[in-house]
Amino acid sequence: MLRVYLVALAVLTLALAGAAEAQTGRVSGVVKDTAGKPIKGATVRAINPEASPREFTSTTDEKGRFAMLGLRTTATWHFVAEAPGFFLSEGDAVIRSQPGPPFDFTMRRDPGPLAGALVKDIQEQLASANALRDDGRFDQAITAYQSIQTKNPKLTTLNLVIAGTYRDKAERENDPAARVALLEKAVNAYADLLRDDSTNERAKTEMAVVSTRLQDLKKN
Repeated sequence: MLRVYLVALAVLTLALAGAAEAQTGRVSGVVKDTAGKPIKGATVRAINPEASPREFTSTTDEKGRFAMLGLRTTATWHFVAEAPGFFLSEGDAVIRSQPGPPFDFTMRRDPGPLAGALVKDIQEQLASANALRDDGRFDQAITAYQSIQTKNPKLTTLNLVIAGTYRDKAERENDPAARVALLEKAVNAYADLLRDDSTNERAKTEMAVVSTRLQDLKKN
């Protein structure tokens, strides 16, 4: 079970892309290990339950770089960096419209369950799955995430990504019944994680948000 380490994040100040994007900002940065080496295939997520869309995801390239565009400004976003073989890093940041420096993550290696695993291969597999998700091919992405998890059962935090993918697909679904079914699958993914890690506060929080949304849909 991967442990969670909180990293204090500096307040972000981000440039506007133009007048048409007056309410959105751009986040960019680099994910590195403690030796300063870039981490390829890391997943960086920005989460704000009050925004629409509520979540953005980016995958680092071979130089550890990531970027996101469209985050609502003057709002607090929760940022999470994840990579196999590393401790998860997360924290909050307020998006501003003024230009600011790139935002960088430094991740510590986890000597735990994945120490002997082929971490590089897992990172490449995750990068491919994340690319499917970013491209809107949610079913293929979920299948890819589940395949990675089946081969690496200690990666229980992948359930957070799987749940988020179900949520992404639900937001683009026009049929109410299909949307309910997808959100129920998201709740189940959170529950799977909490069975292995009952203290995971992020899973509890996101599960509560999705459960509330699910109840609202079922009432209508």
